[in-house]
Amino acid sequence: MTTRTVSTLARQGEDKYTRQAYLRRQDEIYFFNKNMFEMAKFKLEAEQANRRAEQANQRAEQAETEIEKLRQQIATLQATQDK
Repeated sequence: MTTRTVSTLARQGEDKYTRQAYLRRQDEIYFFNKNMFEMAKFKLEAEQANRRAEQANQRAEQAETEIEKLRQQIATLQATQDK
C-alpha cells in the first residue's frame, strides 16, 4: 500500500466516525426537541384542565349562591303564608 492509499483509507475511516457522530447528534437533537414538544403539550393540557376546573368551581359557587337565595325566598314565602 502506498502512503496515499493509507491516507485515503484513514480519511474514510475518520469520515465514517465523523458521520456516525453527526448522526448520533442529529438523533439527540431530534429526541430532545420531541421531548420538549411533548412537555409543552402536556403543560398546555394541564393549564387547560386547570382553567376548566376553575370554571367548574365558579359555576358551583354561583349555583350555591342561587340556591341560598331561593331558600331565603322560600323561607320568606312560608313565613308570610303562615301568618
